[in-house]
Amino acid sequence: MNHYDYAHNLACALKESDEYQDLLKARKELEGDAKNKEMLLELRRLQWDMQKAQVLQKEVDEVTRRRIEQLGELAGANRTIQEYLKAEYRFGQIMADIQKILSDALSDWFNAAAEFIADEGE
Repeated sequence: MNHYDYAHNLACALKESDEYQDLLKARKELEGDAKNKEMLLELRRLQWDMQKAQVLQKEVDEVTRRRIEQLGELAGANRTIQEYLKAEYRFGQIMADIQKILSDALSDWFNAAAEFIADEGE
C-alpha cells in the first residue's frame, strides 16, 4: 500500500468515527435553529476581532468586551451550542493528535524546512 492509500484510509476512518459523526449530528441540530447558529457565529466573530486587536496591541472597546461576555454566558447556558462545541472540540483534538503524530515522525523534514525559512530571512 502506498502513502496515498494510507491517507485515503485515514480519511475514511476519520469520516466514519464516532467523533466526526457526533460533530455532524450536533452541527445539524445547531443549524436547525437560526438563532443558535447566529449567536455562535457572532460570538466567534467578536472573539476573532478581540484576538486580532490583542495581537496588534490595540485596545478592545468595552462594548465589545461586554457583548462577548454576554454571548458567552448565553452560549454556555444553551444545550445545543454546548453540545456542538463539545463535539467540535473532541474531533479537533483527534485532528491535533494526528498532526502531532505526523510532525513528530517527520521532525527532520520540519526542522530542515524551518532552517531554510530562517536562512531566507537573513
